[in-house]
Amino acid sequence: MCDVMSTQGYLVLAELNLVKSHHPPGVFIIPDRRDPLVWLGIISVRSGYYHGGIFHFQLRLPTDFPSKILPKLYLPKGFFHPYVDIRTGELSLSSAFSSWKPGINHIWHVLHHLRCLLTSPTSCVLEHSAQQIHFLSRSSIYEDTKPNHNCSSYANPEAADLIVNHKSVFEENAKACVKQLSLWSKSDQGSADVNGGNFAAEISGWEDNSVIERARQELEAAVNPPPPDAYNCQGYSWIDAKTMSIFSAEPGNEESDS
Repeated sequence: MCDVMSTQGYLVLAELNLVKSHHPPGVFIIPDRRDPLVWLGIISVRSGYYHGGIFHFQLRLPTDFPSKILPKLYLPKGFFHPYVDIRTGELSLSSAFSSWKPGINHIWHVLHHLRCLLTSPTSCVLEHSAQQIHFLSRSSIYEDTKPNHNCSSYANPEAADLIVNHKSVFEENAKACVKQLSLWSKSDQGSADVNGGNFAAEISGWEDNSVIERARQELEAAVNPPPPDAYNCQGYSWIDAKTMSIFSAEPGNEESDS
């Protein structure tokens, strides 16, 4: 049992190192120190319907990670998106991953998929199966009082219908998410838990983007350590580290003043 836990711990650490190297812009995540299978993240959306939103999210790895079971990703409850269950906040990953393939799929792949879904939701919906898009283009929740079962493959069929047929209405719902669910929101919903998880989001600096800049610098420092000449070395060196040349001429080679 200890060997399994130790091996899993190393694999989780390896995933974290990969995230440091391959994380998408505006996405920051780290394992919960109380449970390394639960990762807490923040995403800053810089374009699209959710532009300006800064949302927390939670990634849960299966207890037998890495296995064929997909991780689960949760956004704040009430998040309006075709691939997000509005009741639980769970974001469906099945459109990008049929199953988890250890050694091939990695957590940073999930983060890139999350960023794509929030910055370009229309493109992600249009990449769905041709049959689903055919049904969506014919449907309208405002013209038919019956539920649109043709959108049932989406976690939120209403959002999928709106983003194809009523973009302005979808945009209103997306802006409401930004206003009510962002970390900088002053509403109670903005600090709501994600699927029961506790997000202590008492962090200043969202307004001027300074916290994002600090997080970016820390990640870059972890991936790209400072060059040797940036360290405070003790003693003297007769070699210029930048040009690899000797600072002073060899004794006896100086030109005579006479």
